[in-house]
Amino acid sequence: MNYFYGTVFIEMIVGIFYIYKIGTVIKLFQKERKKIYLVLIIILVPLGGWLFYNVTLPKIKDIKYALNGKLLVYEGTAQKTYMAGSNSFILDGKEYQYNPWKFKPIEKSRYKLYYLPTSKFVVKYEKEQ
Repeated sequence: MNYFYGTVFIEMIVGIFYIYKIGTVIKLFQKERKKIYLVLIIILVPLGGWLFYNVTLPKIKDIKYALNGKLLVYEGTAQKTYMAGSNSFILDGKEYQYNPWKFKPIEKSRYKLYYLPTSKFVVKYEKEQ
């Protein structure tokens, strides 16, 4: 669970820094009126909004479930695992994220997952025979 809290904390810090940098670019544009600053604003603002909405917001929504221990349970067979990127794997057609330091899913193995509902982050698992 510490891995989940750590990723949420780091994403929030990066988000605050990102907003600060966008503010800096806006101030530069107001002073100098260069086209490059306008292009940066046009690219960075929607990109930041998309990243927040699709990456950070689901994890923020899951904080209340993580604190209360309200987890969803699902049993299935791992179909595909990814070793890079978002540390995710496919279980019966659904994608779940996991802590790579504590859980190494093996393809074609059956698992019982306890996961957070919005971000689908696996908190606990049991390997079934």
